[in-house]
Amino acid sequence: MTEAAGQVRIVLGGGGAARLFGVPFLLAGVWLGYHLVLGLMSFVNGTSGVEMIPGTILLIVMTAAFFLPGWMLVAARAVVEIDRARGTVKVGRDLRFYQHRQERRLSEFSVIEIDLLSTAPNKRNSRAFQVELAAESRKNQVVGLFDDGEAALKHGQQLSALVGLPLVDRRFTEPPADE
Repeated sequence: MTEAAGQVRIVLGGGGAARLFGVPFLLAGVWLGYHLVLGLMSFVNGTSGVEMIPGTILLIVMTAAFFLPGWMLVAARAVVEIDRARGTVKVGRDLRFYQHRQERRLSEFSVIEIDLLSTAPNKRNSRAFQVELAAESRKNQVVGLFDDGEAALKHGQQLSALVGLPLVDRRFTEPPADE
């Protein structure tokens, strides 16, 4: 999290394990893509005929099925920019070659919440925490993911001081039931 000239910038990248998990998919997609290009070149040269069309279609699908998830795991990140002066929260999903941006009003959010995201039933140290801008409409915006509850609390406190929203610590409480 960085703060400069009234703007808070938070970069939410995938963890190292997620990026590492995407590498085999990306490599398989590149390998299939290489063979796709070779197959298309044989069409252009006239060395293969109509009988290769079903295999080429399947190769296109398989290349996309491996390359796209691999690329998303390796290269994806989200950038949250909070502009206090303009009162906006901009969220950008960045895939390095394509960006999807969304802008919301800061006034939509009432508190900053720290939640226990997940836990394993028999492992006390296997927990993940998320820090989010909570809205009444329940369209919350995640601004931090942490393995350590204290790091999540510290991040939430820093963000609360910068943005001016109150902090609610729900790390160890049960969420209210939806009725």
